[in-house]
Amino acid sequence: MRWLHALLMAAGVGFLAGIGLAVLRVQVEFVWGWSVLVAAVVLLIGLRLPDDPRVDAPRLPDPPDYIGSDVSRLAWAINMHTDTANEAVTRRLRATLRRRLRQQGVDVDDPRQASAVDRMLGDGLWGRLNGRRTTVADVRAALAAAERLGGDRGDDAARRDAAQDPERPSQRESTS
Repeated sequence: MRWLHALLMAAGVGFLAGIGLAVLRVQVEFVWGWSVLVAAVVLLIGLRLPDDPRVDAPRLPDPPDYIGSDVSRLAWAINMHTDTANEAVTRRLRATLRRRLRQQGVDVDDPRQASAVDRMLGDGLWGRLNGRRTTVADVRAALAAAERLGGDRGDDAARRDAAQDPERPSQRESTS
């Protein structure tokens, strides 16, 4: 319907231009030529071009079930203004440290092994991770401790693969 309105508007303006030129006693060929030209200009002016040139570009559809990644959620859980990390970060760090300490034979829930936990993680770090306000410095210390404590199951699998085929470079060697 919009295109019909634009076409009628252009024809009307072209007709008015033709009548105006005919009143001025211009030759008929020029009246027709200028009328068509004016109508074409009105049509071109009436075109609505998109502001963004990528509007008609093909793009991949967004998956409907995308809800964000763990990394992005954890990044938003760290507040650099107050220098604190929220419960999502500390829960994840505690689970990682608990698993890695268990691989070392240390139980964080056993009060008799508290000195071993402090020795392996750092003085009071486990208590600060379980406290009310965990700072970004505590998060950094916990990540450093997790790296010091060593690998997860993925690192164990890489060690087993390297032991089975010593000629094959490890993933770390091949990516660096």
